[in-house]
Amino acid sequence: MASRTAAPLLLLPSLFCLLSVVRLAAAACNNVTEFSTQLDTLLAEYDRETLPETKVLVEIGLNVRHATIDERASSVHMLADLILSWDDKRLSWNSSEWGCDSALVTAERLWLPDVVVVSAATWGAGSEAQRARLTSGGHVSWTSRLDLSAPVELHLEAWPRDLHTITFKFASREFDTDQMDLKLGDRQDVAAYASGGWALASVSRALEGWQRGRAEARLATWTLALRRRAPAHALATDALLAAVTLLMVAATAMRPADRAPLFACASFIAALWLVSALVRLPGSATAPRTVTAAGALCACGAAAALCAALVRQVASAKASRTASAPVRAFLAATTAAAALCRLAPEPTSDGERAAWASAAKVLDYVLTAIILLTLFIIVCISL
Repeated sequence: MASRTAAPLLLLPSLFCLLSVVRLAAAACNNVTEFSTQLDTLLAEYDRETLPETKVLVEIGLNVRHATIDERASSVHMLADLILSWDDKRLSWNSSEWGCDSALVTAERLWLPDVVVVSAATWGAGSEAQRARLTSGGHVSWTSRLDLSAPVELHLEAWPRDLHTITFKFASREFDTDQMDLKLGDRQDVAAYASGGWALASVSRALEGWQRGRAEARLATWTLALRRRAPAHALATDALLAAVTLLMVAATAMRPADRAPLFACASFIAALWLVSALVRLPGSATAPRTVTAAGALCACGAAAALCAALVRQVASAKASRTASAPVRAFLAATTAAAALCRLAPEPTSDGERAAWASAAKVLDYVLTAIILLTLFIIVCISL
């Protein structure tokens, strides 16, 4: 019995809270028709072409809803809300007498700060202004929906993990800081949604001065950082560079007679990937490091195959009684180097042929060291 009695009592605080909310909502606008008439009268006497009497401090904010890059057009497309708020005492009223504390009015009926984008950007067809909110104290809040496109210079060094930045600048074209000034609002600038091949990595903002002749205006800048979302391309690029590098390292461990096919295979794989990558890449100011590395691997593989063939030819060279003096000096030097490094082959009755074999071994070791050093440099560049 006690539990049945206590259950309704527990609902009383919730009912009191609900009644309080209803009373506050009713007190906000007691008579909407009468308030609309009074507001229309106020706006009829209001001069929207005239700047407020005192210096206007406009709080500006930008809520970025979506941003993406059109690589073929080298441009950034941004959807955002430009939020402006300021005080205009000509629009104040007595809320207790009028029975309403705030109202929504058409923005065209009010004086509006001429804050527009002054950087290299074009307005899209979807750009539109929303209604402004007034409070009894003369505070005005106004939101304008923006559809902007701006050119961007593509830098693809880190492709397919590249990051691009674009700056949008907003200022008043007519008023200087003595008449109207800007300040950044406390509202955070966040993206509502992201789609496509680009993600909004960060949004930063700043205020700076803008000298226009003898007058100075305030400039509000927003810098967007967009990161490419291409995990598949990144994985494929890393796999290709690793595979080609490992093939070439494995080839250096083989005999010179067996290296050329493996070097040629590695070079061919890199060439095929280069062709497919160049089809996907747009025009840009820089070349991607991965493309540079793949091109270097392709050239290095071809050069290594050539070196392997050269070493094989040197090793199979026959004695020649008519060899010139430089050739004999080269053979003597390489034979001495081979003996010093203990690379000389087993002694044979044909001293000239043994000299060529020693020269081939020295040449092989030198070229292998150069190839491995080149591969190490290419890997360091691509990381």
